[in-house]
Amino acid sequence: MDDLDRIAIGFQEAKILLAAAELRVFDLLKGEGASLPALLAKTGWDPRGARILLDALVAIGLLDKREGVYRNRPELEPRLLEEDPDHFSWMLRHRNLMFRKWASIEDRVRGVAPSEPRPQIGEAAANENFIRAMLSASGRTAPAVADAVPLEGVRTLADIGGGPGHYLDAFARRKPDLEPYLVDLPITLGVARKLLARSPAFERFRFVAWDAYAEPVPGVLPALDVAFLSQLVHSESPEANRGLFAKLAPRISPGGRIVVHENVLDPGRSSPRAAAVFAVNMLAMTPGGSTYTEAEIVSWGEDAGLERESGARLGERSYLVVLRKPR
Repeated sequence: MDDLDRIAIGFQEAKILLAAAELRVFDLLKGEGASLPALLAKTGWDPRGARILLDALVAIGLLDKREGVYRNRPELEPRLLEEDPDHFSWMLRHRNLMFRKWASIEDRVRGVAPSEPRPQIGEAAANENFIRAMLSASGRTAPAVADAVPLEGVRTLADIGGGPGHYLDAFARRKPDLEPYLVDLPITLGVARKLLARSPAFERFRFVAWDAYAEPVPGVLPALDVAFLSQLVHSESPEANRGLFAKLAPRISPGGRIVVHENVLDPGRSSPRAAAVFAVNMLAMTPGGSTYTEAEIVSWGEDAGLERESGARLGERSYLVVLRKPR
């Protein structure tokens, strides 16, 4: 019973943290901290709600409180501020959106449409929060993933749905003669330009606006030696992914590859644990997305005339499927 109760009650402290991130509590307390009256004067928050939340943050060890002044814990403050280079506060706000969507999972299983519309990643604020959250999730591991992708003889590489461009940056740094293309929605490319501006490879990046699932392949995209799809196919249905592979395959050079980096399920579909749980996230957050097995991803490639070259698990949430176009 203790294990069951621990799982059942786990949402409470998580939501306290997520609500604080959404309200920018940690940024408001940066440095010297603030008293409750000072915070209320700045924010206009409800006094009862603010006091209860702040005291709960103290209770769970995220804030200090002394003589009526609330302060960030010094060892935690760098990770909780919006200026954190790892963008963790942006991830917390993204997870707060996830929390609201997860609250109605049972309705999705019953086939009931969600009461709230799908979050609009095309809206500027939601888009930037999502893109920076993705950078927080995988920014540190991108170089290791890039090292696992075969680049010998590769000249043109496009990161399709590349978001903040951290994988493309890792590829470009690894291979100085690479012609790198970042392909995503126009609004996302605007955020990516800001995030990539300090990269030594920035002048080499080509930015291509394309809604990959809804539009034909743009003519400005050349024949590709590698089309890299990282954490993209889980957001769409098998039918949509099969259509995307069919669009991409003619643009792949003979001998070139589509490389899929994903949170892949084992054949039994209940492991790894992270992939099975992430499938529930896709149930909550998307109309048709899921996590998939290697065999499912390979089948989309085979339908488009590609052959499986390799599949390798890099970590619990990281799996590479390499599909090659015959010469």
